Amino acid sequence: MREVTIRIRFNRECLGSARRRGAKGQVKFCMLRDPRHRVMFLPSWWHQLLRYAATVTNQQQGIVKRIDWNPVIDGMPRAAWKRTIVADGKVERRMRYAVHEAFLPGDVVGINAVLPDGLSIEQFQELLEIVGTYKGISPFQRDDERYGTFEVLSVRPTVRRMPVQVDENKAESEGDSPSGS
Repeated sequence: MREVTIRIRFNRECLGSARRRGAKGQVKFCMLRDPRHRVMFLPSWWHQLLRYAATVTNQQQGIVKRIDWNPVIDGMPRAAWKRTIVADGKVERRMRYAVHEAFLPGDVVGINAVLPDGLSIEQFQELLEIVGTYKGISPFQRDDERYGTFEVLSVRPTVRRMPVQVDENKAESEGDSPSGS
């Protein structure tokens, strides 16, 4: 197993879908958040998308089901993006729109995952590239439009910093002597 850090850049808006009412009663579609207010992309979304990519590349879907996804992503969406609402295939005279939190084209986000044994970083990146090109990831989707398409910037092994170990004996002896002597 190997933990990886993924960086993607959106080519198309990635829109929030959680319906919230503002102070003035206006509806806004927000990103899902964890209790610490960090944006989340659910692992079930990634599993569904990667099963599609595995089918396209004739790989076994079982291996992509074993990928563990961190739901918290590294990135902060823009507060208000307006999506024009089309009624009966025509834009009405009076412009109507829905307000979404959104990642815009060019925005870069980071995602972490643990790859199972048997899935190389190169194979995984190929699957992500297919997802980014054909499906995208966006909490809000429509059948007639594709939101959240992206390009994969990098997939790298995660490097974790080890906590600094303090030698208590050394720290005590340094604390007893005045500095500079």
